[in-house]
Amino acid sequence: MKWLNVLREGATRAADKAQRTVEVTKLAAQISGKRRLIRDVQRQIGAAVHEANKRGDFTAARPEVTLLSAHIDGLERQIGVLELELQRLNREKTCPCGRIVPFSARYCPDCGKPFVIRPETVDEALEVEASLHCIRCDAEMGEDDKYCFRCGSDQSEDGGASARIEE
Repeated sequence: MKWLNVLREGATRAADKAQRTVEVTKLAAQISGKRRLIRDVQRQIGAAVHEANKRGDFTAARPEVTLLSAHIDGLERQIGVLELELQRLNREKTCPCGRIVPFSARYCPDCGKPFVIRPETVDEALEVEASLHCIRCDAEMGEDDKYCFRCGSDQSEDGGASARIEE
């Protein structure tokens, strides 16, 4: 019956990963759509400026350009929110230097800047990220597993080693 539980857990993990992939793909499509809208609005701004230039009066285009620019600003804010959600799903964060790093990183590998970690953020991240891994093949394991389902190695403490917790 143990192998049935292992099979069930594997299927659950696969379903979770598939769901996460669907969510990531959906967010990426939304971001792409909003970027396409920004390009369209930028074309409208260019057309308005061109028409104003043809008439010889740039001030005539100012209200339309201002309105369209505000629309672009709103779309860029929406993209920022979607990108943060995408990073959360991928367990990543962005350094002020622009480098995207794993959420567990304490320092940026590019600029060396330390990340300020609030205790509640660490606790939330550990709830999401903490998982047991096989000491031999690094396969994800369940809490009660004594043997790795992939390589069969003993994970119990009396087996000489214990599964390591990855954060």
